[in-house]
Amino acid sequence: MLSEEGIKVLAEQITENIKKAIAPSESSTDDAYMSIDETAKLINLAKSSIYGLVHRKKIPFHKVGKKLYFSKESILQWINNGKHNTKSDIETKADEYLMKKQLFNR
Repeated sequence: MLSEEGIKVLAEQITENIKKAIAPSESSTDDAYMSIDETAKLINLAKSSIYGLVHRKKIPFHKVGKKLYFSKESILQWINNGKHNTKSDIETKADEYLMKKQLFNR
């Protein structure tokens, strides 16, 4: 059987484990949102360039009061979505378009 002191210690450990399970971990919240400095470093742009993109609403951001925050996931997705097609991709799309046109013109 457990003593009264043992039960208290066990209850505290269980409570701490529950709090850890419920609360998001510090590393996940650190990765979730970045400051403008961290964002500038991540995408290798000057802070002034980031401010310009925010002003033109060209980059995903969140504003709380006067502070800007950037989701790392959203920024990386934004970069990937801005990828330009290579010449071979464009040629492939053009060939597909022409093939469809020829099929409809018969």
